Amino acid sequence: MFLLYLSCLKMSLSPLKTSNFTLLILLFFQVFRLTAQEKDILIGGEQLKYRIHLGFINAAEANIRSSSNLGSIRQIPTRKIEIEGKTLGIFNVFSPLLDVWVSHIDPSTLLPVKAEMNKREGRYRKQEVVDFYHDKGIAQISSPQNSPKDKNLAISNSMLDLISGYYFLRKKNLQDLEIGQKMSAKILVDGQVYEIWCVVKGFEKVESKFGTKNCIRTSLVLPKNNLFQDKDAIRLWISQDNYQIPFKMEVNLKIGFLSIDLEDYKIAGKTIYTALP
Repeated sequence: MFLLYLSCLKMSLSPLKTSNFTLLILLFFQVFRLTAQEKDILIGGEQLKYRIHLGFINAAEANIRSSSNLGSIRQIPTRKIEIEGKTLGIFNVFSPLLDVWVSHIDPSTLLPVKAEMNKREGRYRKQEVVDFYHDKGIAQISSPQNSPKDKNLAISNSMLDLISGYYFLRKKNLQDLEIGQKMSAKILVDGQVYEIWCVVKGFEKVESKFGTKNCIRTSLVLPKNNLFQDKDAIRLWISQDNYQIPFKMEVNLKIGFLSIDLEDYKIAGKTIYTALP
């Protein structure tokens, strides 16, 4: 019965048709253009670690890393952001997963220049590279598992991928938001464009291993699907400080309860949040 539960979880964990933990983790980091004062937030050498629990089971972990130095793609300065998600413990025995998502972001616009995906889920493998040409309104998508292997997709001049969307939220001063305010964004995922909505629900104190943290609570509204329990199924808390990082997430699934919690946060090797003794 437990193996069947694991199998159902892996097949079901995707309102956007990607069967893995990592997409939900990425949605945790996905955010939206807001009308508020902007902040300089694309930080080099940033490292965040999260733990993912299914009920009381330590199921997976995710790590976010930003490059210390800028690179260059097509003569555009970029900062590389990498998110790695992998299963742990019994999940790694019966339903192993190791996914890596990479975005090369233009610091001056926070738009993605190039995105890369490498998924290893049991015997399933998929690699994909997307080159964004916002000035031409085109995204070039290449994957050896796609048919055809290469295709062009028309995009807007502000199209985001999941990772670059995360930095659009962190760039805004969330103190200016009001309860009930709604935001939306269109993002390119797995060769398809989706619109996701975010609703500000309030300002709350969250208990954690780092003590009590002031946070902004929001809800994510995804395209219609059969995975989540209700419209308020995805609740995201963002730290109410200068860093404005995703601090905690809770998800009511029809097959269980998922929680994502911050485990560690460093910038250039320096610990930002210290755990309580």
